[in-house]
Amino acid sequence: MNYATSLPAIFPKVELVEPIAIGKQIHFKVLLENTGKTTAKHMHPLLSVKFARADLPFEAIYNNAEQASLDTTTSDLIPGGHATLISTNPLSLAHDHDVKAVLSGSWNLYLYGKIAYKDILHVSHEVHFCGYYRQVPGAEPLKLSICPTYNETD
Repeated sequence: MNYATSLPAIFPKVELVEPIAIGKQIHFKVLLENTGKTTAKHMHPLLSVKFARADLPFEAIYNNAEQASLDTTTSDLIPGGHATLISTNPLSLAHDHDVKAVLSGSWNLYLYGKIAYKDILHVSHEVHFCGYYRQVPGAEPLKLSICPTYNETD
């Protein structure tokens, strides 16, 4: 087995924990899967949230005011392993017009992040992910749509 084919491969998928409602805290979960051949070691996730107009291009910005805190004990992820990260931030949409803006698609509620980890040779890697809430008739109400950018691995 050569080095490139033995790497861990982390695939995150983002979802809401509960539907969006006025004044109710919004929590996200990030479902992780390692589809690679070796363990992803020393994983360090960082999540952030953004409420932005849908007609503006998405830009990943990390600062303490927007970061979603995590409730996680995951540090290594074995090949074929799964883990779930849950945000514990106090984020909510306090006004009816904010919820309507997200539900109508004129504003996006983004969850994005990066997960740094090391492979079996202690080489650093980072996976980026981004999802936004878009109410789609007939679609599962907790799934987030995938952003056209910021969904790649380094």
